[in-house]
Amino acid sequence: MLSKKTSRVLVCPFGDLNLLVHLFQLLEKKLPGKYAPTFLSFTKYDEAIYRNFDARHVHIAPGECHEWFAKGDLDDVCRFTHGLSHYHGGLASNDYYGRIANHYGAEIHKLLQSSAFDSAVYFNGRLNLFIACLDMVAKQNGIPRLVFEQGLFRPDWITIDGNGVNHRNSIQSCSQLFSDEAFCYQQRDLFQDIRSVLPIDRDSIPKIKRRASLPSLLRAYASSKLQPRRNIFLRNAENRDLLESALLSGKRKPPKPPVSGDLNASEAHDVRYLFCPFQVETDTQIVLHSPWISRMRELVDVLCSVVDRLNESGIKAHVIFKGHPLSPVETTVSHPFVSVADHLSVPEIFELYKPVVVTINSTVGIEALDAGIPVVTLGDAFFNLPGVVLGNCRDEESLTDLLSRFWSNSIGHDVDMAKRFTLALREKYQVRAYNREPTLRQDVSR
Repeated sequence: MLSKKTSRVLVCPFGDLNLLVHLFQLLEKKLPGKYAPTFLSFTKYDEAIYRNFDARHVHIAPGECHEWFAKGDLDDVCRFTHGLSHYHGGLASNDYYGRIANHYGAEIHKLLQSSAFDSAVYFNGRLNLFIACLDMVAKQNGIPRLVFEQGLFRPDWITIDGNGVNHRNSIQSCSQLFSDEAFCYQQRDLFQDIRSVLPIDRDSIPKIKRRASLPSLLRAYASSKLQPRRNIFLRNAENRDLLESALLSGKRKPPKPPVSGDLNASEAHDVRYLFCPFQVETDTQIVLHSPWISRMRELVDVLCSVVDRLNESGIKAHVIFKGHPLSPVETTVSHPFVSVADHLSVPEIFELYKPVVVTINSTVGIEALDAGIPVVTLGDAFFNLPGVVLGNCRDEESLTDLLSRFWSNSIGHDVDMAKRFTLALREKYQVRAYNREPTLRQDVSR
């Protein structure tokens, strides 16, 4: 029996089950009875995991419903799934995903109404159809949300926002970020209590998934993989987590050591360098927030065209690309003014070439601003703010013109504003989650 003072929290940990379970265990130890989390699952894989630890759990099975969301809300809920389906060759009609979303929306609404939840907590990095439905229904019911995501300063920080992450987050302007007034969600008990138990030691986080029996996980895995291809929202269950937690030792392979590159840093004084990090094509940052570039091949074509124009105008320019460590797509590049520097880390590229960073909306842009490196964005990014970035370009012509004006000293880069921005992100917006860095650091910038 819950006391009147107990706050009911609906938790969907699609993204980092171990961390969210551990956080609520810490809250219970520090504030007994204050929070009553209920964990929500949508896949057989998640359901198999939840059976192996002591927690309230509700499972919503797939289904279809012809009407629930209003059309505008339904379009928003399905936008990422439609984009992902289109990327994979149009696995199903938009109407099909609409019926699935309506089912999840109706079931989540029933759950929220029957149990009178006070808050909803979930990860939003990969805006799956379940998460999109939960986000929309919670918002419609006026239920405060806390949205988790990997931090902007990795690996020791996380993002916790009351609205969303990346372009959908709560940051609207520099003046808002620089002010002493906390964001509204930061004034809620749940946010403040979670922050009070952080940072933690990574090694203290229990590996929940390893408690499940291997046969049950394999059956759940097979169930997800045997889904029709159109059920992409179910086939995307945490397959890699299964392999790492159940089949492997849980240790990642160390990265290959750096090797000598083709770039000659001694020529940096003669060449204007652009650095362009690749991103994962199926990530929300591209599917939802990149209006004119949807493939890394397109990004390469744009930058090659721009660097050709710059060299023709007398500006000796060179583009450096770097692959994303989590991308399954390998984009080949062959151009006289282009190099690929996968053997170098992002900080090494900054130090050696002092480039202008051109990114769609990668967190490498934040890393660059923090290092005093000028940034140009090509997509929707929350840091597209006056004085913070050089500019936001939506075609080759505007990008070429902006770079030409910058390198001819017609416009400048406000280093102080950029560093003030990243300092405010750390001090006001980001949450330090971990006491120490992991033994093995990985380049996971997006």
